[in-house]
Amino acid sequence: MSSHPFRQAAQFLLGVPTGGIHHTLGRMLTLAQATPLCFVAVTGPEAGEAMSVLWRKGYDRVEAARRATCRAADEQSDVLLVVGCSTLADARAAAASTMTMLRPGGVLVIDAGAFLDQERRKALCEDLRALGLEVDAQAHLSPELLATRPFSKRAAA
Repeated sequence: MSSHPFRQAAQFLLGVPTGGIHHTLGRMLTLAQATPLCFVAVTGPEAGEAMSVLWRKGYDRVEAARRATCRAADEQSDVLLVVGCSTLADARAAAASTMTMLRPGGVLVIDAGAFLDQERRKALCEDLRALGLEVDAQAHLSPELLATRPFSKRAAA
């Protein structure tokens, strides 16, 4: 992940991990409790690099997610990773356009390490809730945000 030197310095001073996509993906996969058996969709500016890393880690069920456009793609993914978004608007748009790919109970993890301000991450958590996802109250404290697509009331009945 190439980043502006000021951003790198700020991340270092604030203790935000800067180990690149490998470390970021490792933390995201751990947070999602993902295994190589999971269906993983990846979106965002660094999706290509992330997919390559995932394949090398043994994740064979990985696909690019740009926009959910067909019923066959809906509710097929266990995990949706959003990587490399540098603005809140980009992260919101990526989540909104691809979240229907998640199966009920599936998890969305956003790499929010570029958002150094907790208030910005908190605003992103609120946006995810507005999309109908479940987000932990303390999720904004982490550089990776976890949200879960709830089971529909119809499916639970």
